[in-house]
Amino acid sequence: MPSKEFESAAFTEVEWDARDSRFTVRKRTLGLLAAFLLLAALYAYDAIVAPEELVAVLNWDVTRADWLLLVASVFVVRYGLYPLAADPDRTRRLLRRLRSHPIGLAALLSLGVLTAIGLLGPGLFFDTGYPKLKYRLQPPVFTTVYVDDIHYYNCVGQVADGYCHGTWRYPLGTNRYGEGMLELLVYGVRIALQVSLPTVVLIGVVGTTVGAVAGYYGGLVDDILMRYVDIQQTVPAIVVYILLATFFLGDYEGVADGGLFAFVAVFGLLNWGGVARVVRSNALRQRSSGYVLAARATGASDLQILRDRIVPNARGTIVTALSRRVPLLVLAQVALAYLSLSRIASESLGRVIRVGLVSDTMPWHQKWWVTTFAVALLAFAVAAFNVSGDSLRDALDTREGGSS
Repeated sequence: MPSKEFESAAFTEVEWDARDSRFTVRKRTLGLLAAFLLLAALYAYDAIVAPEELVAVLNWDVTRADWLLLVASVFVVRYGLYPLAADPDRTRRLLRRLRSHPIGLAALLSLGVLTAIGLLGPGLFFDTGYPKLKYRLQPPVFTTVYVDDIHYYNCVGQVADGYCHGTWRYPLGTNRYGEGMLELLVYGVRIALQVSLPTVVLIGVVGTTVGAVAGYYGGLVDDILMRYVDIQQTVPAIVVYILLATFFLGDYEGVADGGLFAFVAVFGLLNWGGVARVVRSNALRQRSSGYVLAARATGASDLQILRDRIVPNARGTIVTALSRRVPLLVLAQVALAYLSLSRIASESLGRVIRVGLVSDTMPWHQKWWVTTFAVALLAFAVAAFNVSGDSLRDALDTREGGSS
């Protein structure tokens, strides 16, 4: 008996409108170009008119890493959020499928909250002034730390029997420099966003383009592109980054985020091979499918088939592959900052962990909160990305015939 779940079939995700073979520019493409022109105008304004801060309300001095984050956000809106808003029926089906994965949905919502905190928190809720050394090593609220044998220690809360009690002034405590742990964690999330989002967008754009072209055309084109991927994957991006960021691209013309900029460029341009391979595999299966053959028979060009058939029907594969790379990029950035092998911004979680493990005034296990909260945040973010990536793959994969 034929299946009745027509909306789950792959061909229903394709618009079967009549098209000619001429190249046309769609409104969505014009909107993307307009967004880039707006960013270019804002960049010129920031560089020439208001070099100190672009958004006075947020006290935001936009750095090069911030500009990369803004460019990446445009891609996310155009290819992630806009298609959901433009097709409410598909969005409702996607949400119904996601509701069948409650843990994955909770992970997605948690990542959304972390993203909002990382983007808005540093400018709205925290003062970026100098740390207060006299308030160093304050314990978190509801906890205590023994300080009777520490000289020149100022406890913000009460001291009883040699133990300093934490207060709400520093709910997560402070480190050896008097920096609030809550503020450091929020800035660490901002750094992670500045690193991961632009890098993943660059990996996605290059990897998807190369993989789709190689899989669709096959033959010599496929051989050349895949042999280049083989060569590229033998080059360790982390070693290239350390060399470039340390000796060439670190603090460029007084810009402190040179390390972040170099990280995005190196890891984005050297780590897209895996995505290209999975997209190529998907394109090889699709190029002989019925809806691609029908589109070719109606006169659709290769560009239209790639843009409207091959890539959209590989979105589940692409999302899963990219979601797997985000935690790896974050962990790589944290590891480099922890080992002081680059000039990544001092607010990185790697630097937070390194400072917490230094035994000076008190041993590291006594000031446990300095490292525990940062490690817990990293573990939570990595797990959330992995779980949400699997859930999105299942929800976006039309071959699964998810419930609708």
